[in-house]
Amino acid sequence: MNSGDFFCLNMNKIEHIGIAVKNLDKANELYAKLFNQSPYKTEIVESEGVSTSFF
Repeated sequence: MNSGDFFCLNMNKIEHIGIAVKNLDKANELYAKLFNQSPYKTEIVESEGVSTSFF
């Protein structure tokens, strides 16, 4: 696959984008300011050993 093939895939929308951070509380503060809203959901994913926030 070359770089041009990526754009030929049948993609209609982005479902989600994950960003790994060292400090979720600080990241939540930053993104809340950038997006002008608080996370609408937080979740612990025990199988992955991570905590998540959704904006």
